[in-house]
Amino acid sequence: MISLTTRLTLLFILVSVAIFTALGFLIQHSIGHHFEIQDYSELDDKLRVTANIVTNLQSRNALPAVESVIKNSVVDHDSIVIKIASSAGDSLFSASAIALPYDTDTLLQAPGKPQRLEWHEGDVEYRGVAMALPRSQPDGQQLIISAAMETTRHTTFMHQFAQKLLGLMLVATMLSALLGWWVSRQGLSPLRAMESKAKSVTAKRLDQRLPVESVPVELAALAIELNSMLDRLEESFNRLTHFSSDIAHELRTPISNLMTQTQVSLSHQRSVDEYRDVLASNLEELDRLSRMISDMLFLAKAEHNLDLPSREHFMLEFEIVKLFDFYEALAEERNLSMRMQGGGELKGDRIMVDRAISNLLSNAIRHTPDGGCIDVEIVPKPGELRVHIRNTGAAIPPKELPYLFDRFYRCDQSRCHSNHEGTGLGLSITQAIVKAHSGRIDVHSDADATCFTLSFPV
Repeated sequence: MISLTTRLTLLFILVSVAIFTALGFLIQHSIGHHFEIQDYSELDDKLRVTANIVTNLQSRNALPAVESVIKNSVVDHDSIVIKIASSAGDSLFSASAIALPYDTDTLLQAPGKPQRLEWHEGDVEYRGVAMALPRSQPDGQQLIISAAMETTRHTTFMHQFAQKLLGLMLVATMLSALLGWWVSRQGLSPLRAMESKAKSVTAKRLDQRLPVESVPVELAALAIELNSMLDRLEESFNRLTHFSSDIAHELRTPISNLMTQTQVSLSHQRSVDEYRDVLASNLEELDRLSRMISDMLFLAKAEHNLDLPSREHFMLEFEIVKLFDFYEALAEERNLSMRMQGGGELKGDRIMVDRAISNLLSNAIRHTPDGGCIDVEIVPKPGELRVHIRNTGAAIPPKELPYLFDRFYRCDQSRCHSNHEGTGLGLSITQAIVKAHSGRIDVHSDADATCFTLSFPV
């Protein structure tokens, strides 16, 4: 795979070659055009001077003296030759054996209008102009004046110039390649800095972040997104680390209890009733372990987009009434009053919604002081159905609110008014169920009451 620096360098070379080539053609064309203009300007001057001389000699009937006059007045340039001929082809004056390939008929049809010519004889190149004079000879013939010059020296110069220009282009291209490589390497230095910073990110150093302020604007968005990804990875890694330590701590207690009770019961001979009590105690611990493992499996599924087993329409108030009946005995034991108002239809998994609300009711009973009150209110809203579960009791400290839905997190035990201790997974499960229904859960706590709010889309 070609590196980005190499790609940019190659593109820089291609652009340079294209520019130098176009510039070389432009220079050559400009120089060649300059020579052409210069040559035709000299030829036009000689042609015009010769035409004036011939015209004056015609008016004085002194054409026989044309050769001496032209030699004395016009032929002062070694490379320019002058010829004067009649329309019949008779030569009145010729300074060279060069024959201009002009078209006699075209010249005679437009007297006074020069005709420009370019031709070559072997390796020798020529330029010339020819023009027919408007005044006729006494015999009715017209005179044709032509001037020509050899331009082989221009071609030789252009060839030599092209070779030198090609050499300069090659040198300039090599310098451009080196410059392009240096510029590309300097321009991509922020990427190397990001690479170096990314290499320093390890499982033990997830707090490293890419520098956003020191990178170009084009890379700032990428650095921000990578930093956000690192934030998510660090959060997930910390959550996984805490979860591992928490689960080890949670499993250690019941297993330790089981081992201790079993060792004590086996230390000496006991009666059947004593063994029965030990087995009953072990069964409670095993039941707690079973519930904990089931809850963890449920949360593991929730981490990978929990799918609802079924969807059905049901009246939420009927489900809450059944949950009230289930917790009625426990509430009466502590003189707690449970009230419900409102109602609404919800579409979702009935069993999962029952479990979510049951967790909140169980939580409320555990943290409500004797003689307190638990209120459940179902409030239909545009586009959603809200369920408020409010219980009286001590306020949850604000610093603990952000962690309520973390796994195995338990608030201050002084708020608990029940001997039953949960696994610390109830609120996490409730949150997972609500999210599986595309809803959300919020909590608010003050000195008077604590209220959990479930919002389900309808």
